[in-house]
Amino acid sequence: MAISTEIVGKTFGPFVRDYTFKDLEICALGCGAGWDGRVDLEYVNEGDAKNPDLKVLPIFAVPLTVNEEMTTTLDYGFDYSGSLHYGIDVHFHAPFNMNDHIETFVTQEAIWDRGEGRGSLSKQVGKSYSADGTHLCTVDTYDCCIYDGGWGGEQPPRDSVEYPDREPDFAYEETYGYNWPLVYRLMGDWHQQHIDWSYTEQTGLECPIAHGVSSAGVAMRHVISLLFPGHPEAMTRFKCRFTSPVLPGVRLRTIVWKTAEGEAKFRMVNADAPDSKPFLNHGIVEWDPARA
Repeated sequence: MAISTEIVGKTFGPFVRDYTFKDLEICALGCGAGWDGRVDLEYVNEGDAKNPDLKVLPIFAVPLTVNEEMTTTLDYGFDYSGSLHYGIDVHFHAPFNMNDHIETFVTQEAIWDRGEGRGSLSKQVGKSYSADGTHLCTVDTYDCCIYDGGWGGEQPPRDSVEYPDREPDFAYEETYGYNWPLVYRLMGDWHQQHIDWSYTEQTGLECPIAHGVSSAGVAMRHVISLLFPGHPEAMTRFKCRFTSPVLPGVRLRTIVWKTAEGEAKFRMVNADAPDSKPFLNHGIVEWDPARA
């Protein structure tokens, strides 16, 4: 099937998720919270299951848009086996409840042609609403379909983040757990590249890779701990590009430059090979200092 741009500009949905505090905890666990029984327990300790009260890791906004149901519904003719998550840019408008009925509407905003051998780039925008109509978050998500370039479409716009010309202000190191992708899959991203060793061998990878959203969630935990610890609800924006796959077992280092009050830039790199290609790049985090 050839690439078709007919769905550009169309909105699909609602994509519905009914969740409880257990889903919030699964998402956080899939991003490494509590990996040693001590780190970031506020994301996984509900206190009282009948009246739960925990901190929500804001990356929960992303799987409301980025999931298999959305991907298969917005089918513009791409080869699913070559689909890789390229980046996210998330704006947070209101806090998540401990349980809710969320409806997400997703607009196919653009499909660009990166050229023969480089694939296509797709942008979807998801807007999620609580049961009472509150607009919770807006998720811009980008997918690179590596087998679908050279079909004659427009080139994608340039997207880059300028980093300060100085050493980072903060750094956080942590090893990505071997089973974190197995947990994060429960959020609705069932792609076999995250669990099936024979599948990833065919693609030239030595083992199943982390979900991009899971690795972004790890970086999100790190920047919250470094910049506004204990107050994830203060986050207003989180942006990053997925520039290299994270293999479970790798030691990660999130490096952060604070650029203004309520704004910072970040990267996630290999702590044992810091000069290699970053795992996450073009990272921006913004927060409300009054809520931190």
